[in-house]
Amino acid sequence: MSTENPKVIWLGEDTELFIVTGTTDAHSADEAVRQSVEGAVGGTIEHLLDADDLIEFKFNHRADWAWKPGPNLEDPMDGATLVHGENGAGLPRFAGFLVQA
Repeated sequence: MSTENPKVIWLGEDTELFIVTGTTDAHSADEAVRQSVEGAVGGTIEHLLDADDLIEFKFNHRADWAWKPGPNLEDPMDGATLVHGENGAGLPRFAGFLVQA
């Protein structure tokens, strides 16, 4: 039984970037993004992005991702920026895949 619980966070408005946490396996991250897209839009990512061929994702796994809060003090995640490495100094870190279509 797997203890992984992938979570997909959609980044930006172009629907081509995602952060996947809760897994250390690129295949699981791939499946999580595909399921998230199908659940949200009722179709495949290929259909969503109007692609003729199967989309092959690019993966960037890091253990030092962090969210730099946005300017809205009432909701710091509003306008938050994904950073890593020294750019996230002092911020809570997390591991995950940046997935790009």
